[in-house]
Formats: sequence, C-alpha cells, structure tokens
Amino acid sequence: MPIDRSNYPGIPADFPIEADDFSLAGAQPKLNLVEEDGKYFDAGSSPSEIAQAHELCEDLAQQFQGYCTRKLKERVLTQDLILERAHQGLLLKQWCSPAQSLWTIRRVASLLGWCLPQSLSSIGKDE
Repeated sequence: MPIDRSNYPGIPADFPIEADDFSLAGAQPKLNLVEEDGKYFDAGSSPSEIAQAHELCEDLAQQFQGYCTRKLKERVLTQDLILERAHQGLLLKQWCSPAQSLWTIRRVASLLGWCLPQSLSSIGKDE
C-alpha cells in the first residue's frame, strides 16, 4: 500500500518512511500499530516518529557537511571516498536505518554541491 505523504508535513518527499521490524510472542496473530491523531501507523512510521528521524538525519547531515569539508581540505581523500566512508561510518554506528543513512549522505552531497559516488547512487534503485 502506498504511503500517504500528506500525513508527513515538512518531511521531504525522498525521505524514507519505513516501519520497524518487530516480533511479538504468542499464538494469536498481532499487529504492531501506533495510534496518532486518530490514525493507525505501523510502529516506527507514525508522523511523530518520522519527524524525529528526519530531524536526526538532518542534524547528522549538517555535522557531516563540516566533517567532509575538513577531510577534503586535508587533500588525502577524494570527494567520492569521503562520502563513501561517511556512509560506512553511519551504517556501523547504526544511528539510523540503512535507508536513512543513505538519505543523510545524499543530503550531505547536496549541501556540499558534490556529485554522489556511483557506488552510492545505485543503492536502493533495484528495490
């Protein structure tokens, strides 16, 4: 079922909205839902949870912007390598989901006016 983006005002259209993986014990089938403003959402995908995740990712992008600029001034790594390593660092730290990590690095590239490396451009295109 497509996501109704009107439930997420202020969230960029390209920001990933995905439910948390969950497992609930018991023999009876269960749904892991969150109620917000009279609507039900999969856990992890309510408007307030997505707004919080977006705020975190935007903050990370702002911080990585400075980090990437410093690394480029050191003249040791290329723009591509800087972005690839920043992405790997985000994945390892698990501060956000893999899809949100990729969005964050794409946002960093956009803020810096850098092209996204081919290795990151193709991620998520097949899904």
